[in-house]
Amino acid sequence: MLDMFKDEQLLFCEEISSCIKNDKISHAFLIETKNYEKKNELILSFIKELFKKYTIDEEFLNVSTLIDNNTFSDLMIIEADGAFIKKEQILDIRENFKTTSTENRPRIYWIKEADKLNKYAANSLLKFLEEPEGNVIAIIDTDNRYRVIETIRSRCQIYSLVNNKHDDGEIDETIINIINTLETKGVESITYLSMTLENDLRNRDFWIPTFKSMINIYENAIRKEQNLDYTNYGEVLDIIIKTNDTKKIVNKIDVLFTTLSNMDYNLNINMMLDKFIIEFTGGE
Repeated sequence: MLDMFKDEQLLFCEEISSCIKNDKISHAFLIETKNYEKKNELILSFIKELFKKYTIDEEFLNVSTLIDNNTFSDLMIIEADGAFIKKEQILDIRENFKTTSTENRPRIYWIKEADKLNKYAANSLLKFLEEPEGNVIAIIDTDNRYRVIETIRSRCQIYSLVNNKHDDGEIDETIINIINTLETKGVESITYLSMTLENDLRNRDFWIPTFKSMINIYENAIRKEQNLDYTNYGEVLDIIIKTNDTKKIVNKIDVLFTTLSNMDYNLNINMMLDKFIIEFTGGE
């Protein structure tokens, strides 16, 4: 199963196979997929390998078929309900996995795109990870580990996939100028941005894609700073790294995510942007 991915994901396949073979299976795995196009197929193969360890050969074909049809009682797959993964979906896992497997197998839940956990779902998942009940294994995936809160990351065994399709990043010059202003002017950016952006400053439709691009840039600054694969956005990454440590960059990404989420609500755009700049720059 995993063998078919070895050409593209050799390190992951070897580490996972060793982990299963040597009975060093974690209660929680976080898989950083990095936009790998076959991520779902790979993770499903990983799940099958886990179940295979606890299933006699004659029964495994049936188990594999049930997994493919998403009808296997010992596996739950959680995806976003609309824009987010909600608290109720995490509570459903706990409710459904209260009892042990009839075949003495582990029970596995797979949370797809865990960066879509809303605040309440993330807190519920954290509690579940802190107090695992019975023989339950969590598999959590996200394109970028830093989109998952640190308290969840710290409770997982983290594996990163390889994406060989990273090209140099192209980004609008306006966004680079916004980042430069925020990093060099701090809270005074409230004044400077109002002069440079003019009508765009209070345009909700301008800020939504801008915040998304900024999240991507700051995430890649972390990746570059930690010597991981990253998309090269040029000197703006060096400016971010020079003026922030990793913790500050992560905090700024959190502010960007929170502000982006708030854009969905009918809030005063002027107050929202002022609040964003103050929190983002650490001003008062």
